[in-house]
Amino acid sequence: MRKMIIGTVATLVCAVLGGAAAWGVMSSNLPDETATTERARTAADALGESNVYVDPGLDGAFTDDELARIEAAAASSDPEVFVVVWPESRQAGYRSSSEVLRQIGLRLARPGVYFQVSPGSALDSVDVGIDGERFSVYETPDDEWSSRRETTLLLDKIEENDGRNYTLGESTESSDWGGTAGVVSAGLLLGLFGGGLVGGVGLAGWFLARRRRAAR
Repeated sequence: MRKMIIGTVATLVCAVLGGAAAWGVMSSNLPDETATTERARTAADALGESNVYVDPGLDGAFTDDELARIEAAAASSDPEVFVVVWPESRQAGYRSSSEVLRQIGLRLARPGVYFQVSPGSALDSVDVGIDGERFSVYETPDDEWSSRRETTLLLDKIEENDGRNYTLGESTESSDWGGTAGVVSAGLLLGLFGGGLVGGVGLAGWFLARRRRAAR
């Protein structure tokens, strides 16, 4: 019985150590959710006074009438919508559009749906501060970009969002392995499984060695 207890403890120790090691490796690739890039700060500060932010580099991408229509629809939507219009950038300090949109939402501290519009790139969005029905606006442009087409698409998506069932606060559950929750879960499961396997093999080897000694 004493040998069995020692073996079980050894297996558990290996599993815990394996989980810790896997977490350390996988979490090193997690984005720092407390950090806010300069680009995100600029957009968030502007969205404090409006529901649409247009980067100075894209001034004129939409007409005044188009922006007014988008602004009105975004402000009246429930959940509220915030639109960021800027050129795509790979040197802005973030890994994805959803990451920077989340940075903007957290800094602004206004729950809702955050859209990214980048001429020539996919229209994208992310929910911030709300937990609601699944809603995705990821749209890859299949035609030459135009403000007229993009305005129509945006207004359609904002209308689709309006009236969506939601609650304030974000769910910590994850339906896949994406995002921080997915990485945490995957790291722990991988580590526990790997550690448990190593511990089990070691325990089996220890028992076999003890039996051979006893048989001599």
